[in-house]
Amino acid sequence: MAARLPKGNSQFRLLAMKTLLLAALLLPMFATFALASPSRTILGTFKGSANDSQLSAGAPTERLKREGALKPDLWMTELGEFKDLNLQVVRLDHGRITPVTGLALELNGRTQVTDDQGRVRFEACAGQDAVLKAKLQTPYFSIGDGSAAYSVEFQTPCQRSQRQARFLADSVAGQAIGIWQIAQRAQEKMKAAVGLDFWKSSIEFVFPADADYYSFGQVHITRGDQWDVVGHEMGHAIYDLGDLGQFGGGEHKIDECYSRAMAISEGWASFFSAWVSIGLDDADAKFEYMVPRRAPLRIENIPADVCRGENNEWRVTTFFWDLIDLHEDGEASTRAFSDTWKALLGSRVGSASEARRELEHAGFAPAILQTVWDLNF
Repeated sequence: MAARLPKGNSQFRLLAMKTLLLAALLLPMFATFALASPSRTILGTFKGSANDSQLSAGAPTERLKREGALKPDLWMTELGEFKDLNLQVVRLDHGRITPVTGLALELNGRTQVTDDQGRVRFEACAGQDAVLKAKLQTPYFSIGDGSAAYSVEFQTPCQRSQRQARFLADSVAGQAIGIWQIAQRAQEKMKAAVGLDFWKSSIEFVFPADADYYSFGQVHITRGDQWDVVGHEMGHAIYDLGDLGQFGGGEHKIDECYSRAMAISEGWASFFSAWVSIGLDDADAKFEYMVPRRAPLRIENIPADVCRGENNEWRVTTFFWDLIDLHEDGEASTRAFSDTWKALLGSRVGSASEARRELEHAGFAPAILQTVWDLNF
């Protein structure tokens, strides 16, 4: 139906005519923008997916039962002259005791968060037993079965004591806690390095899953004790939230070549996993569980039989790693992770060469970029 101009005041009719004319001119432009505008303008949303069925051994963990909360596998108790109820939450991993940080434990309406040693302290409670509860959930991620986040429960005597709740690395509960440790560490490292303004949607970890893959905000994990696989799949979600680059579809093998878009998305995800869990000064930086037929996957030196060029994800990983690591092996770059992140944020690159151009525009020295490029590709 044609628009009718109002009768009456001529100035009003003229203004209305100009408004309709401007709308007619701008409407096609907005329609074109909506169809063709790159998604770099929409940060903090999930837009991609990645099939990583070749990434791990893929032996799914037994299903968790929903009727109860996750509970520790072992308890250690130290009695003494303690003023309060003291609890430390840890996970045993390869014989090492690793603290479980960031758990918001609730007791009788009071909440305390486990510190960098996995410790919380409550005033001694009344009664014989205290039940401390926490959800495996933060504003930025959750760990559950796909329908709800898991809860974890600690039943401990109310006496003044020091108790240590231990999760075994490969138990079902311990694997869920293992995912928590990686995700919590990633959250804290991202907060310190670049802030969390980009992280506008919560990442949902689904565990245990039938395969390892990422899909539109959901990270599916078969085994929570494979730290590098967990970090890689989470890396896809972070890559997606930051709109760093494009995704490539289909299965892939880490030592072969395929599309440049798939190589950049897979390679950056592994780079993120390394940054979260491997020391920058590690002279033998490697992944332990990823791609069992090639494990351990070293990221300081790539085997000669790995396909050369930017169409290979392993080489993309080492390219980014060599830009930030502190172990010099022919390159002299020690830029921070935050520098690479800021250079690629919202850029939606489709290849390593496009990423290189963004890095150069952000101030990375062209000569160093060329050296690192030549070493890896």
